[in-house]
Amino acid sequence: MLTTTSSPELYCPFPESLHPRVSEADQHTTAWVHHFHLVKDENTWDDYHAQKFTWMVARMFPNAPLSSLCMASDFNTLLFLWDDHLDALSPNELNTGFERTVYNMMQILEANKTFTLDTGGPILAAMSDIWQRMRSISTKAWQVRFARSLKDAFIANMWRMKHVDNARNISLKDYIRFRPQIGGANFFLDLATLMGEINLPADLRANKQVKSMGLYCSQTICWANDLYSFSKELEGGDELNLVMLLKHHHQLTLEQAVEQAIRIHNSEVALFNNTADVLTALCSAAVKPILEEYVLTLGRMMKGNIDWSSQDTTRYHYGYA
Repeated sequence: MLTTTSSPELYCPFPESLHPRVSEADQHTTAWVHHFHLVKDENTWDDYHAQKFTWMVARMFPNAPLSSLCMASDFNTLLFLWDDHLDALSPNELNTGFERTVYNMMQILEANKTFTLDTGGPILAAMSDIWQRMRSISTKAWQVRFARSLKDAFIANMWRMKHVDNARNISLKDYIRFRPQIGGANFFLDLATLMGEINLPADLRANKQVKSMGLYCSQTICWANDLYSFSKELEGGDELNLVMLLKHHHQLTLEQAVEQAIRIHNSEVALFNNTADVLTALCSAAVKPILEEYVLTLGRMMKGNIDWSSQDTTRYHYGYA
């Protein structure tokens, strides 16, 4: 039996922020969800609405144009709805249904195919709408990067589905490698540049330290998520989580595993900050403002995820026995 405790004290020295028009974006997403029939009834939507998915992106992207915030809120909500839909499927339905939807999703992103409610159903029609809006405010190069990142996330989630019932046999190394893609933190890095209208030069984007900084950001978001969600997942029989893997692989108590996961999170935030300091100190004056804005955007993503998880959403209940 799990007992509820206070939220973990996670190190993340970035300012708390929230988009001033979050309520407008939330109203838009509510209407959008109903337009695409993404929930079956009003009671179901009430349960989801209480989870405040709009607040997550509003904390991560507090300065985005309202239209972009609405788009990110719609996209974020769709991902959570789809994830919960997959969790409710039987193993056979899950494998065939997920692969078929992934194939069609990539048709949307790579071939600009458009699905309607009649031709593709709610999820594909909704994603078609989101992609059209993303294309209208992005470059072709960004679209290629985003599609590649989303494809990597789909591949990682196929890996997760094959191993979720055998979590204790998964190595920590493999889990750490796949985790940013499983949680979508990899393509949220691409989304961040779009939301912040940040045009990273190609050489800066390819810089090894810039890539490391992005990875630290992605991983810390996932470790924080694992700390907030492991109780909920454990109750559902899902042990593919950093806390539970640390517990099993290192023969720890649950409390010790939680403490170790917190240390891992905090150390990677420190690595992010150290890398950012080195980069901004050594970069040229021409790219420094762009780099500093990118660093701040990633910091807001990490901090926003923590604040949403601990202050806004009803999705998780943190605790251990």
